[in-house]
Amino acid sequence: MATSKAKSATTQTSTTPIADAIREQGFASVQDAGFQQAGAYQTTESVAKYVMAQDATFPTEVSSEIKDALYGGYKMKFTQLLEPTVYAVINDHYVIATEEHMNTANIEKIRIGVDHAYSYSQQEFGKLKNTRPALHSLIGKVRDKTSTYCSNRLAELKRVAIRLQKDATGEESSTRKANKNFEEFVDDWFKDTAEDRLKTAKSRGDATADAKRFTNAKIAFMTKWRHADAK
Repeated sequence: MATSKAKSATTQTSTTPIADAIREQGFASVQDAGFQQAGAYQTTESVAKYVMAQDATFPTEVSSEIKDALYGGYKMKFTQLLEPTVYAVINDHYVIATEEHMNTANIEKIRIGVDHAYSYSQQEFGKLKNTRPALHSLIGKVRDKTSTYCSNRLAELKRVAIRLQKDATGEESSTRKANKNFEEFVDDWFKDTAEDRLKTAKSRGDATADAKRFTNAKIAFMTKWRHADAK
């Protein structure tokens, strides 16, 4: 009679760098990881409740004061997550510093992380594009990463706050708003999405983010779109 091999009672452990990094977080098991994830979500709920108590218009509106305060906290956390990089400045070129560079006193070195990137005012950062373009590029990458991180955290907080509001009013979380018709979509896209992207692109120095050109094109489009004889 043929016998089948008993299945291993243990789960094969991954030895990839990512898996090693995850294990360093201190998870004893997948169950423990789930427990800690649930705790993290509970913390986010508490934060959402606190922010809503500070500003009754949140999350429908996010005042500049609330946003600045939250972003300040997000940046503090991202400072811990994003390890600064030390560059050696050689003939106006920035290269990742080697041990030899670090041990050479007469080589200029600069440590670029979140704190350094935001030590420049927006005006000072903009000037670097002309005076020290290589440095501007390196700092810009850190600022972009930080901005994305902060934006994602705020979006998460708003989603949780919205769910809490729905729970408080007895509204089913699965309830969806009726789909907008295409005309409403066009109006909202020009009013919100396009305007926001234009401002963001302009703040990052995008030369194609021409507000006057956009406004003229928007007026021309909407005039034709709303015309009774438009086809």
